[in-house]
Amino acid sequence: MLLSCSLRTETRLAMIQSLRIVGGATASIFPQAEAMLLGSNDYQSALEYVAVRKRMSRYWSVIDFLFCELHPRWRIACFRFYAGNGPRLKDQITSEQLATYNKRLLKAIEVAYDLFCEQHRENWGWYSEQVEEAIRAAA
Repeated sequence: MLLSCSLRTETRLAMIQSLRIVGGATASIFPQAEAMLLGSNDYQSALEYVAVRKRMSRYWSVIDFLFCELHPRWRIACFRFYAGNGPRLKDQITSEQLATYNKRLLKAIEVAYDLFCEQHRENWGWYSEQVEEAIRAAA
């Protein structure tokens, strides 16, 4: 029995929604993490890789997404800001917290990149645990 394949040409239109790296509720409060993401598409791809099952589109920026998904206690404040019912996160977080959160975001980006390079992905909870372990190891 012979099978035949036919080739056909299709034109497809795909709409790709991409998030800005910076802006939103966390606008310019994590400059090192922002610079890391802006400096390399690989880091952006790594975050998309580990967050494949997350709805990043709920957020105005990648930094908002990463910060709020790693620190869920700030989600409500972020979405209040989006709705026009609250201040930016920079007006709610102390300078000491900013420094700590910036280090955490940098480590989270590094962990995402390592997992991306290894092609190792599980779920967001597992990724978050890997981030926490890496932060503890770096302390």
